[in-house]
Amino acid sequence: MVRSWGLFLIFGITALQVFAQANADCISAINICEKKKLSIQSAGGEGSNRSEADFIACFMSSENKGQAEENSTWIKFDISESGTLSFTITPHQEGDDLDFVVYRSIDGSCKNMKIVRCNAAGDPSDWASHSKCLGKTGLRSGETDSSEDAGCNDSDDNAWLAPLNVLKGEKYILLVSNVTTRGPGFDIDFGGTALMPCEKQKPIAAVKPKPAPAKPKPKVQVVSKPAPELIGGRKVEVGEEVKVKGRKIKVKLWDSQVQDGDIISVYLDDKKVIDRIYLTLKPQEFEIELPPGKEHYLTVYADDFGKAEPNTAMVLIFDGSREQTIDLVAGRSKQESVKIVTE
Repeated sequence: MVRSWGLFLIFGITALQVFAQANADCISAINICEKKKLSIQSAGGEGSNRSEADFIACFMSSENKGQAEENSTWIKFDISESGTLSFTITPHQEGDDLDFVVYRSIDGSCKNMKIVRCNAAGDPSDWASHSKCLGKTGLRSGETDSSEDAGCNDSDDNAWLAPLNVLKGEKYILLVSNVTTRGPGFDIDFGGTALMPCEKQKPIAAVKPKPAPAKPKPKVQVVSKPAPELIGGRKVEVGEEVKVKGRKIKVKLWDSQVQDGDIISVYLDDKKVIDRIYLTLKPQEFEIELPPGKEHYLTVYADDFGKAEPNTAMVLIFDGSREQTIDLVAGRSKQESVKIVTE
């Protein structure tokens, strides 16, 4: 009888660990293919691999000394159409501190990953009624931070980070950790304009063409240079377009992900206008005067990839009346460019 109870006890403990740790490792992450609400009923333990989230920068000042896994849940998803990506994580138990790390995976595996968002902000659970670093967390519009260190020490700390600008074909992995307690789960709602593989793009409503005027006035055409095909031997890929009202513009540049040693130069058409600047999380401002011509191309070129490639730069263009922000990526084979049109 004692042996039977002993076997039952061992089996019961083993079954509990398997259930609690079903998605606690990156290799066994939940795969999702659409932006809908996902409910995780419980989270417990760090899975079999307890070193896959060691030495994470925003967790270095925590009690775990850089270990981001604490009652962890891993989630994987791909991007089928470029756009913005946001999400809201809601803990099932009030007062639980949920932290998260968002990785971009080069090949979809758990080995070749780069951190693009890292949030370790939090407070003691009994401060839940008044702490801005507890409760709901995630990526939301209006936020500018790409990382929050452990604790809630700075005046502008909160539980939120900036949304991601994601590209078609990219693969992402999300780690969510309940650093307060073992057991309670959470809900996560995804949003933004980007699409995942199981989502369909909404059809664009047909627009009835306007009748052509009987006698159109001839327009004077201003000849502009075409976009450069190559810069430094790397292909130039034109993405977004912005319109400006004057030829004198101000450009602000900063690292749109995690500061990791990226060094870039900036070209206007085929001419270098900003030489080798080190990207930080704090914007650096430059003034550029556009030459004659209606269309120009601003390209970010990677001089040094720092700790991981590609280089990711947030570019803000100000023409004196409005600000427009674009996320540009520079890799070894191609550089992204933004088309600037003078009105």
